[in-house]
Amino acid sequence: MQAKDVAIVLLAAGNARRFGSDKLMADFEGAPLGLRAAHALASVAAGGHFAVCQPDTPIAAHYKRLGFDIVDNPNPGIGLSGSLHLAVEAAMRTSAQALLIALADMPFVGAAHVEALIAACTDNVVASFDGHQPMPPAIFPRSHWPDLLATAGDAGARHILADAEKIAAPAGTLCDIDTADDLAASKVSFHRIDRPQ
Repeated sequence: MQAKDVAIVLLAAGNARRFGSDKLMADFEGAPLGLRAAHALASVAAGGHFAVCQPDTPIAAHYKRLGFDIVDNPNPGIGLSGSLHLAVEAAMRTSAQALLIALADMPFVGAAHVEALIAACTDNVVASFDGHQPMPPAIFPRSHWPDLLATAGDAGARHILADAEKIAAPAGTLCDIDTADDLAASKVSFHRIDRPQ
């Protein structure tokens, strides 16, 4: 698969209940946490870049400046499946042959890993792999979009990823930020992963 044939969608509409505040706008090395993944994705010359956000969220303006089209999710309480449905609907408005789903609270995913997922995509779903389980970012060929539209609740596409091809990501890059403690720990990881000695 070539990048121009892929719609990239960043899911950024979660309620961040465990974090206790606007997680994606939390400071991470002088910039909003939610921008880290967006910068990596924006650097991949895909057929479209979308961000699924809650209406009126401050992070949306940052995504717009990076070239993302904003897709409002007015019902984030129904769970991750709602954002997945909106992602597919956005991709269907393009000529994309595959949909790459990434999460805004995974700050260490790099463009090179995203490009490896795209390059590996043919007829099967391809997921990132941390050595234990398949997870986002993941890429779904168009033939699998009905499976995404059939998801329900907050489990997302976990059952679909169980049978996916796997691309190992660099160590430590697939962590996500759920709590304030995760954010504090991730800043230590940032210096280890992004600034090796």
